[in-house]
Amino acid sequence: MRLQRTSRVDVTQTGLSHDQESSDCREAYKFNARGLFIGGAPKSGTTLLMSLLDSHPQLVTMPEETCYLEDWKKYLELKDYPSKLRILLGRLRALTGTDCIEVSGGGGTAVHHYAHFDYNRFVATAEEFTRHPEMNDSLLLSEIIRAYGIVAGSDWQNSVCWVEKTPGTETRAGLFDELFPEARLIQMVRDPRAVFASRKSRAVKNNGCYTEAHRLIRSWNSSAREIPRLRRDPSRFLIVRYEELVKNPREVLETVCRFGEFEFNECMLEPTRGGVPWQGNSAFDQAFNGINATATEKWKERLTEDEIWWIELHCRKGMELMDYPLQTDARFSLRRWLKRLPDESLKGYIRARRDSLRQWMGLVGDCRYDR
Repeated sequence: MRLQRTSRVDVTQTGLSHDQESSDCREAYKFNARGLFIGGAPKSGTTLLMSLLDSHPQLVTMPEETCYLEDWKKYLELKDYPSKLRILLGRLRALTGTDCIEVSGGGGTAVHHYAHFDYNRFVATAEEFTRHPEMNDSLLLSEIIRAYGIVAGSDWQNSVCWVEKTPGTETRAGLFDELFPEARLIQMVRDPRAVFASRKSRAVKNNGCYTEAHRLIRSWNSSAREIPRLRRDPSRFLIVRYEELVKNPREVLETVCRFGEFEFNECMLEPTRGGVPWQGNSAFDQAFNGINATATEKWKERLTEDEIWWIELHCRKGMELMDYPLQTDARFSLRRWLKRLPDESLKGYIRARRDSLRQWMGLVGDCRYDR
């Protein structure tokens, strides 16, 4: 895969002198080399870790997901950077300050996290950056984060890292290495039973049932199967267990700081998002202040024995990699396998059993660990 680059344009087109143009490009490339990504399966604590880095004075942290690698096929279809920028801005529309985020369950308080943010200036700065004569597909992402940092008042010139969080980044190894060869990545891993319970709870709350008993398994395995590869290069990749982060936050965050080569700061113990105190996005209808470990064992209350067996049957290999102890024998049982899970729709039941068979036949690449 080749990075797309524009040809050098005449300075009269950019309005910059040669010295200004050269200096701006140097700043862009220097900033680009400082990437720190956060990945992991959805509901694994990626947002929590991002929020703990959000106010660190040595970091420029994008508080919303860009989904840049996830959307890569869309970018490949476009030949000019203004069009690509529009996709990125679409992903970041929460920064307009008009999107509400619920901070307490049961239809409780909703707030604007970014009402203080000058979105129009952010867009104008990002558009200016995309006109750089040296713009390429790697710079596109780091430049929009630099634009955010400028508008948010971050000391981006002296920053150690810029931070971007999108679940699943770790699963796109080839693209990640090609676009950001100097970047580092932290993979968040959470007990799949807790992930399943959280995502199921949200689906049932919204729809009255859920249809993804195997899809949830598949997304967790897709992330977990990357663990052996990431462990082979500890200079670029760090694996963090969600349970350890919430139970021993200072110790884990000190490890994160050593990995990213920035200093530990007490502000990291108070989660923020866009500089505003953040109360979490729990699917269990609870808001909380600070780091909270109560959700780590919620799955034991929310899941039946059959659901726990279903998860362990399909996620056993990944659980063993991360030392998550099994609660069932995780052995195949036709009676259990045929049994419909609580709140599982009929359509979801048929789809899940089909995909379960495909996994055991080795036809679901996201669930294969033999690489």
